Amino acid sequence: MRKPVNALLATVLALGGAAAMALGSAAPAAAANPTCNWSAKYYGAWVPNYGTTSVNVNCALYQGVMNNVAVGTLQETLNMCYGENLVVDQDFGAATEAALRRAQQKAGTTVDGDYGPLTRKAIKHKPVSGSTCVRVP
Repeated sequence: MRKPVNALLATVLALGGAAAMALGSAAPAAAANPTCNWSAKYYGAWVPNYGTTSVNVNCALYQGVMNNVAVGTLQETLNMCYGENLVVDQDFGAATEAALRRAQQKAGTTVDGDYGPLTRKAIKHKPVSGSTCVRVP
């Protein structure tokens, strides 16, 4: 009697672990925030934003299907503030991810290639006016 129960328990645990792994790899941690889809003036800088009518800078960008104005703003920031030479095509591809990783490393934050609130606070952003890049809260 003990063997079937142990076998069933082992199967349930194995399936549960596989399901947890599948869920854990579905999207980056930054995906807990809405997807940035616009840009906002925020503390003197242009920052990726969620929505077009209010300021919500607690949003995320990461490689994949991201292709919008917010990605273009991030690309401009990486070019101006970190000396990157990205084509500003509004597409979060491999080159943008690599450039973001370099900026994250320079800023001393987690290097994961995802843009979210922690990266927003750590990196400098393209200024609304002037040529001095701005760190924002």
